[in-house]
Amino acid sequence: MLHNQVNPDIMLSLLEENDAQTLFDLVTANKEFLSKWLTFPSATNKLEDSKYFIQRSLFRFVNREGFWVGIWYKGNLAGSAGFLYFDWKVKKTEIGYWLGEAYTGKGIMTSVCAAMTDYAFNELEINKIEIKTAVKNSKSAAIPKKLRFKHEGTIRADEMIGDILHDREVYGMLGEEWERRD
Repeated sequence: MLHNQVNPDIMLSLLEENDAQTLFDLVTANKEFLSKWLTFPSATNKLEDSKYFIQRSLFRFVNREGFWVGIWYKGNLAGSAGFLYFDWKVKKTEIGYWLGEAYTGKGIMTSVCAAMTDYAFNELEINKIEIKTAVKNSKSAAIPKKLRFKHEGTIRADEMIGDILHDREVYGMLGEEWERRD
């Protein structure tokens, strides 16, 4: 997944250090929008924070611990998606994702998550993928639903964002289900 052309408008690629300024600018411009559901925007306050995130992601990629890719829409960095971890014993991972506000509502993230799911099952031979979303984040939850992930349950009081404690929905997909979803 070093470079993956999802469709004519969307490309995924590992974030590199020379992407740090672009990433920082996107997060900064969308800080209020992203902070409603994610913790990292409030901790992204200087260019070095984005550089460190990219360095850590590349380290995790090399060590097969997970990684994040940039989502490039029509040549512009629109957001990021990643495998939060790899559990190689169970062959399981979790996909996380975010987009800048101007890029939402275009079907970008559904296409990205489908491509990442294909990659995880077909290239990495993962057995299970999870996506977790805040209970009240219906736009984020629409993605695993569209991709036919199964709702597996609700984790109560699972994540603190700002001063709000959120419950989270868990959606899961097994490799065999992905193969026969059509």
